[in-house]
Amino acid sequence: MHVEDLVAVLAAIAALAGLGWFFFGPRKGQAAELAGGVQRATVMVRGGYSPEVIRVRQGVSLELTLDRQESGDCTSRVVFPDFQVSAALPAYQRTILRLDPAEAGQFGFACGMNMIHGTLVVEPASSVPAVNGSRVEGQDQVAGSAIVTGQSQAAGVVGGAEAVLDAQDAEAAERRAEIRDLARRVIAGAVLTLPVLYAVMAHEVFGLRVPAVLLSHWVQAALITPVMFYTGWPIHRTGWLALSHRSADMNSLITLGTIAAYGYSLVVTLVPGLLPVGVRGVYFETAGVILTLILLGRLIETRAKAGTGQAIRELLGLQARTARVVRDGTASEIPVEQVVVGDELVIRPGEKIPVDAVVLSGSSAVDESMVTGEPMPVTKRAGEPVIGATINTTGSLRVRAAKVGSDTMLAQIIKMVQRAQASRAPIQRLADAVSGFFVPAVIAIAIITFAVWLVAGPAPAFTLALVSAIAVLIIARSAWPPRCRSRWAREKAPAPGFSSGRPRHWKPRGGSTRSCWIRPAPSRWASPLSPTSGQRVPGQAMTCSRWWPPPNRKASTRSRRPSSRALASDA
Repeated sequence: MHVEDLVAVLAAIAALAGLGWFFFGPRKGQAAELAGGVQRATVMVRGGYSPEVIRVRQGVSLELTLDRQESGDCTSRVVFPDFQVSAALPAYQRTILRLDPAEAGQFGFACGMNMIHGTLVVEPASSVPAVNGSRVEGQDQVAGSAIVTGQSQAAGVVGGAEAVLDAQDAEAAERRAEIRDLARRVIAGAVLTLPVLYAVMAHEVFGLRVPAVLLSHWVQAALITPVMFYTGWPIHRTGWLALSHRSADMNSLITLGTIAAYGYSLVVTLVPGLLPVGVRGVYFETAGVILTLILLGRLIETRAKAGTGQAIRELLGLQARTARVVRDGTASEIPVEQVVVGDELVIRPGEKIPVDAVVLSGSSAVDESMVTGEPMPVTKRAGEPVIGATINTTGSLRVRAAKVGSDTMLAQIIKMVQRAQASRAPIQRLADAVSGFFVPAVIAIAIITFAVWLVAGPAPAFTLALVSAIAVLIIARSAWPPRCRSRWAREKAPAPGFSSGRPRHWKPRGGSTRSCWIRPAPSRWASPLSPTSGQRVPGQAMTCSRWWPPPNRKASTRSRRPSSRALASDA
């Protein structure tokens, strides 16, 4: 082995060691400041989280300020899956999260697209006894609780509906602006890339005659350069920002691959004498097609995700805005958030029941289809419970408020929907772990390829080694499956599930049971059309059934619902 070869091998080993330290080496964390019994920390959100590691003390409330200094869909949300929190981050604004770290350990958080990550390190405090979060059967482990300042809590305070709607509107407006921007970039990329793609494919693959002007390297460079720097700008910006935070994602890989293809082609166009005749091919169409297609996929994804907040909006639209309360013998109409437990309410025909309550007097048929899925109204009499957001159809009722605010059944349903959106499935955790090593592995393979061709390859060794390393970066883009696809499924899949499942009384539990839906445990099964024929008591225990609706069972003759009685008589 010559001295030059030995130097090349040692340089490759040093580059691999530096690569490993860059991506997997220890990261400097920031400790939260303790003042007034509250820990405070600020995280800047711009292509990543800075700092990425936050150290806090167990058992002491944490006030985490997320200062988002960019727009775009990637960082528009932050998800703390262990705390079951998903909060919107408006562009160029500060959002405050108040967390109660009840358990010691390391808890990851990520953006809504699961592309950038951070870590919350909860250190055990010797003076504070360890408080282990209790585990509820069928639910994910909860590391603590959280409140989002300026938004309605995920638990769903009914009176905070306007705040939730405002947050949804702001997020929707930002997403619409991004859709318009992406559409312009995709159109520009498609218009400029198609002539180059047609010329290359028709000439080299099918052997057709193509105008010589389209095969000119200078013309191809002139067409693809705007695609590289205008169409691909969102990808390059995110990719380089991720690398600046010592992490790598899909955008980083695309950036490296397209820059390699474009840069090599530019060298061939400007100074072809530096390369042998056999390797003077250009890859302008490769860079243009990759950037245009990736941005087209992002546009489709963003448009699809625009409906993920519709489920929450529909649920919030079910609740009543006002309530008729009887106080000191006088009936007055007040906002529903001012109702307290024990208030007497008057429900007139056609009105929504404001809160969960118990009937004091009167008799009426109540439409509970939004909660139970039962199409026929249920007759309610004195002493029986009624559920908030259901509709009083015929008679007048006087009820006493039993549960208000975040304790109502509607609020609990909203909480479960938001917790399910914030949770992650076990298979997704595996995909995240694999994808975290993918980009560094590709770069490492490119370095090894360069070194092997430089040492053992034919002449001109350096040129062929460079071409081979660039080819690794270009080809590896098509082999990127885990995170970019799983994050799309995670964001999009809940939307149709919640929309179609809510009328059928399906309620999501979380990521680990994404295919498992809970239902009120009825005393009897009536039929698939009447799954809740047994008497339904608010707050009844929930059971998990992986298949819904279950196989047909004989209807119960004790059902009070007309449809169930009819089905029972036919059975």
